[in-house]
Amino acid sequence: MDLDRDTIYFNVLRNALYHTARRRSLEGVARFFNFLTVLLGAAVVGDLAQVFGLGMAWAGGAVAFVGAGQLAYDPAGRAREHQLLQRDYYRLLAEMEAQGDADADALRRFNAEMIRISGEEPPTLRGVDAKAYNDAIGASGLFPDGERLVIPLWVQAVSPFLTLDGYHFAKVSERSRA
Repeated sequence: MDLDRDTIYFNVLRNALYHTARRRSLEGVARFFNFLTVLLGAAVVGDLAQVFGLGMAWAGGAVAFVGAGQLAYDPAGRAREHQLLQRDYYRLLAEMEAQGDADADALRRFNAEMIRISGEEPPTLRGVDAKAYNDAIGASGLFPDGERLVIPLWVQAVSPFLTLDGYHFAKVSERSRA
């Protein structure tokens, strides 16, 4: 396999940015679930439910639904997992920066470490990964803007929830030629 530092660096950066994005979104979901659990568990919500003719059972059902969702989906646990992966990728980036111009052995070591970390990842959400790819192009300056991926609005909307296996992300340069 032909290893070049820029490609390895870019992929490590993309993975770090992906896990940063996943961590941040999952932390937000966890905070929202916590907020809803506390809010819906408050006595005033029961009083409000009665004002709107819903009754106490609706408020209790809502608390149970949100609590069950939080336990089953475990966004806080998933956020921690992405935080650890984010840390590992940034450590590898720092090691690559400290190494400077790397010889073939160092490049193989960096690539092997990237593959090792990747093996610990949960399934990738490809829409979020495409955004991380575009962010890495912007942050690294290693590739021209035409290499960015086109991410339709509908993909942006569903990307935090669906893997989008098999979906083809066209490059900006491919779209401009068509």
